[in-house]
Amino acid sequence: MKEKYLPWILLIPIFILLIAVTIYPFIYGIYMSLSMYNFLAGFKFIGLNNYIKLFHDIRFLHSLWVTFVFVLSAVSLEFIVGLGIALLLNRKFPCKRIFTSLIYIPMIMAPIAVALMWRMLYNADFGPINYFLLSAGVIHRKVAWLSEAKYALPSLIVVDIWQWSPFMFLVLYAGLQSIPLEILEAAQIDGASKWQLFRYLTLPFLSPFIILAFLFRIMDAFKIFDSISVLTKGGPGTSTETVSWLSYLNSFTYFRLGYAAAMSIILFGIIMIITQPLLKKVGGR
Repeated sequence: MKEKYLPWILLIPIFILLIAVTIYPFIYGIYMSLSMYNFLAGFKFIGLNNYIKLFHDIRFLHSLWVTFVFVLSAVSLEFIVGLGIALLLNRKFPCKRIFTSLIYIPMIMAPIAVALMWRMLYNADFGPINYFLLSAGVIHRKVAWLSEAKYALPSLIVVDIWQWSPFMFLVLYAGLQSIPLEILEAAQIDGASKWQLFRYLTLPFLSPFIILAFLFRIMDAFKIFDSISVLTKGGPGTSTETVSWLSYLNSFTYFRLGYAAAMSIILFGIIMIITQPLLKKVGGR
């Protein structure tokens, strides 16, 4: 009896912690999303009214569009950059370890520190980006990268690519290192070109690592907050207003806590729907 129940008894503290920090807040968030908050009366149950109102809210629908554009652009480009660097470093050359270590620096920096650094780089008056682009003749006037609507979202995407491409590199490089050299050498002896090696050997071996990298980055990119808070605060206008930022505004600026909770639940549902196929592939089903 002791051997049968001892593992479950030892897991009780973990179950309690999981319920306290994950399950209970999620259930309470669902309850909040079905309620309307009032300073005097607290939460008043209103059913699905918040959700119905959200899908008629143009500002929320626009924030969904901005979120999707950001996630699709950032994660796709991070994959391309990360894969390119991984392929370049997957060979022997002097100082390889130094280069590999330097690539990890953006990923281990705090997001707030990264955003503050890029705010200085993007500064329209004394930022080095404008200086070098003007000197090279690429642009002919100082560009307010964070204050002009057509540049603000691409600027945020660049920051995210700079910080999180190393994560893609880390996962894909680990995948490249796991490919048996004997298979590649045998294919080369049989006359396979570099493209054929990449298309028919490297990519199939990398596919589990690619799925894993996309899974983590998609879930994280949907929740972007730090960069927006420091760089644009959702502006100019609503050009960089994502669902997470709009939810924050509704919670701590407009004090519409139930409405904000409904946004978060919808965002959670979207993330689950998008990542479910990837989760099934990771699980081998």
